[in-house]
Amino acid sequence: ETVGIGQSEVAVASMVDFFLVLVQPGAGDSLQGIKKGVLELADGLVVNKADGDQAAAAERARAAHTEALSLLRPGSPHWRPRVLAASAHTGQGIEAVWSMVQEHRTALQAAGELDARRREQSRAWMWSLLEEGLRAAFRRHPVVARRIGELEGEVEAQRITPAAAARELLELFQGR
Repeated sequence: ETVGIGQSEVAVASMVDFFLVLVQPGAGDSLQGIKKGVLELADGLVVNKADGDQAAAAERARAAHTEALSLLRPGSPHWRPRVLAASAHTGQGIEAVWSMVQEHRTALQAAGELDARRREQSRAWMWSLLEEGLRAAFRRHPVVARRIGELEGEVEAQRITPAAAARELLELFQGR
């Protein structure tokens, strides 16, 4: 589960076998989701709260999201994302959601895509950890740590370019 729309969804989508987007009936039009890119990442969507007074609204949201997805190119040549309606409260539709997840896995395994995704996920995770470690080491470096605030101020005041400030910090980090 992530909050908001943005880089966190992209990061999550690159780490999981199945990216499921949960939406609520009447929680905004599907085109807004397309603009923000989350629908392009989805392997499946579920309109939750498809029960009681919300059942009709959930069905309208399901139909709208299905149409919106039809306008997008699927992320995989072996799977076309689906939109289902379900109720976490009553359990209605939950089996269909699980079935969709299993069908996705079967399709991607049969095509060899699941293994390829996992290899890419491992490589991406390695680089993510490396970048995180380098960023932490960079900020802990005593000479760099003393100069970061000053250079940020100079960049904000436009007395130095961002490129020049970055170059200076990198040189300090490298001991030049």
